[in-house]
This record gives sequence, C-alpha cells and structure tokens, in this order.
Amino acid sequence: MKVFRCLFALIIACAFIGSASAEPIDFHMRVLDPPPPAFSVQPIFSTPFTFTFTACSVGELPGGGTADGCFAGVNRSGMDWSNLTITFADNPVLAGQTPSCALTGSNNIFSDTACSLAGSTYTLSFTDGVLSNNDFFFITEDGVVPPEGFGVGTGSVVLPTPEPEPFLLLATGLVLFGVVLKLNRQDNLRVSSLS
Repeated sequence: MKVFRCLFALIIACAFIGSASAEPIDFHMRVLDPPPPAFSVQPIFSTPFTFTFTACSVGELPGGGTADGCFAGVNRSGMDWSNLTITFADNPVLAGQTPSCALTGSNNIFSDTACSLAGSTYTLSFTDGVLSNNDFFFITEDGVVPPEGFGVGTGSVVLPTPEPEPFLLLATGLVLFGVVLKLNRQDNLRVSSLS
C-alpha cells in the first residue's frame, strides 16, 4: 500500500512540475494577404518602416477573420519583399508576455515563422513567402487590448537579390575569355623566344 501512495505522490508531483514549466501564449501575431481594402492603408515606400496597431474594424480582415489590433499597409517600395521581421520593445503593457506567430487560418503571406523575446526586444520573423510590390498586407495581433499598448513597431525586409542581365553576363564572359587568350599567347611567345 505504501508503494501505491509513493507512486501516487510521484505522479502528482510530476503533473505540477509539467504544468509549471509550460509557457502560456499571451499574444498572437500574423501577416495576412487581403484583397485591396476599402479603408485606410499606410503606403510603405522604404524599409525599415514603423507602424502602430489600432483596433480592427468590423469586416476589415480577409475571410471574415477577427483580431484585436490591425495595421494595414501596401508595399510601394518598388521591390518585392521576401521576408518580414517585426521588432518592438517590451513595455509595461506587454510585461514580458510570451509571443506566438504560429500560422492559423488562411490568407497567410509567409509560411514559416519564428517569434521570441530576447532581453527587452520582441523579434517576430515571417519567412518563406513574397510580398510583391503594390501588394496590400495586414499585420494583426490578438491578446493585447487596447492594441495601442504595443507601442511603435519596426518592420524590416529582405530584398531579393537581383539577377544580373544576360547581356552583362555574356560580355563579362567574353572579356575574361579574351584576357585568358591574350595571356596564353604571351606565354607562347615567351616560350618560342627562349627556344
């Protein structure tokens, strides 16, 4: 009987330890691909850019989705963005809450995410997707009300590496080929003059 009591006490202790180590998610952030909206949108002409959340309007999000805070933007930088990293400072409203940027629902622009709090800075990375020039986008948050409690966030992007022009590649190759031929000819002339 003592063995069963000890076993029971051990199971209860493990359950308490397991529940104490679990970190709850306090807010959730997404980057969505909406149709052209009929409401206020912030044009983004360069990066990094700053933004703040405001309360979402009814019907603002695509697919009938809801969120506590919204930022609507449009990429007017003239370049496609392949990734988006959002950073903002921890503050008394956030108080070190655990972030989440797990993909939920549909209309996500990026298919890979990573969110963390290091020191006093939140870093939320959205990768494996493209936000093309002139595309509209939403950054949404759930869990902080009012959404202005986030303060000012910064969005930075990775610009795709441009492909070199085919004519430039051909010209470079021909110039290098000419240099190799000239050096080879000079070596041949030296060898024949030594003979």
